[in-house]
Amino acid sequence: MMHYRKAENVERELSKSELPFDDCITKDLKDILWMQVKGGTKVSNVIEFAQAALNKGEHRSLVWSGSGGGVVKTISCAEVLKRSHPLYQVTRMAYNSVEEHWKPQMEGLEEIIVNRQIPTLHILMSLDELPESVQGVQKPNTTSDYWQDNGTPARPQHRQQQQGAAGRANKRPRFGRNKQQQGNPERSTEQVPVPVPSQAQ
Repeated sequence: MMHYRKAENVERELSKSELPFDDCITKDLKDILWMQVKGGTKVSNVIEFAQAALNKGEHRSLVWSGSGGGVVKTISCAEVLKRSHPLYQVTRMAYNSVEEHWKPQMEGLEEIIVNRQIPTLHILMSLDELPESVQGVQKPNTTSDYWQDNGTPARPQHRQQQQGAAGRANKRPRFGRNKQQQGNPERSTEQVPVPVPSQAQ
């Protein structure tokens, strides 16, 4: 590939019918707001648009989709929106095809087109409760994606710090921090009086 330069990437356009939420969406796809996030998308703008659509009742559900440089922003949009609305959430991964175009830098060579499959993140968020049969549903106002069978949140395991019986009793003392208190054990610390010469009378 030393005689080629990379030109552009052409990502295949997705449609709503390709969203991986057949088991979650029970209503018409037209009623779902689809927010496609790119690498250059301004998060604050799309968040304001989505919040306005939910507040006005124009939509009850929406889907965030992003691939490549838009994956991180897709997650950020979903996390920010959850803080203002009680939303049920389902996260799914899929793949989309991208064409990489390579232009020749020498005469006699032809353009090369490489087809790649890149991961795409889709996050469904709904104000209405999703069916219990759907796997991986995250309920509103939760901080964990994992739930027990009875619907109660699973408690995360924290690392316990090992301490002594009296808290910091196992802490080792540090020596040599005060040089004035060390001294020399062989030298007496008692002050010897200095004789004063007598004055002639």
